[in-house]
Amino acid sequence: MSGIAKIYDAVLNPTKEQIAGTFGGFVELLGSYRLVDPDDEVGIEVLIGTDLDGRIVQLPLTYRGAELDPEHTLTELEHNILGHRWVSNALGDPVAVTQLIRTILTGDDGAKFSDGTPPALDIIGSGDRAGAQVSEVRLSESTRQRAVGTVRVDDRVRGFRLHMPRVPLSPRTTGQERTTARLNLTGSLPSLPAKKHVVAELHWRDL
Repeated sequence: MSGIAKIYDAVLNPTKEQIAGTFGGFVELLGSYRLVDPDDEVGIEVLIGTDLDGRIVQLPLTYRGAELDPEHTLTELEHNILGHRWVSNALGDPVAVTQLIRTILTGDDGAKFSDGTPPALDIIGSGDRAGAQVSEVRLSESTRQRAVGTVRVDDRVRGFRLHMPRVPLSPRTTGQERTTARLNLTGSLPSLPAKKHVVAELHWRDL
């Protein structure tokens, strides 16, 4: 398990619905899934909702008490418990990228919510390297849907490309035009556990 995410009964300005609508094109916010920063400094959350066409869409975010990089800042918000927060594109935040790669590689699932509510998607990584140590993420390129850089996995530094599509797709098998990467993160709605959505794909790159 990716830990337990602390959920506050908080008042936010702007609200997550407003953030999702402005930056993700959401018509309806269904909820989110989360990962946990081991240092408890960065909130890692992927908002899940639907767009005008009724498709499932996602918006990966991080929340920090200080700005990480203006290039990746989406907005600022007031949290009535935690105070002023900076909201960033998660794929431009090394802490979030580290936890996404770790979850994929180790075959981990998403964080549980401290208030007992279920996540909007139940996620699971496809990897089998339980216990792998993932650290030292260095980003050379980041967009809303892609992060490129290097990462240390145990004692080896590897190049990577992490893709998180705005509209998660169904897994694609051999014989289709494009197959899903072997290392991936899939999620399913609690109401439809058999229907999988590929929310992230990890590719290794030569250094």
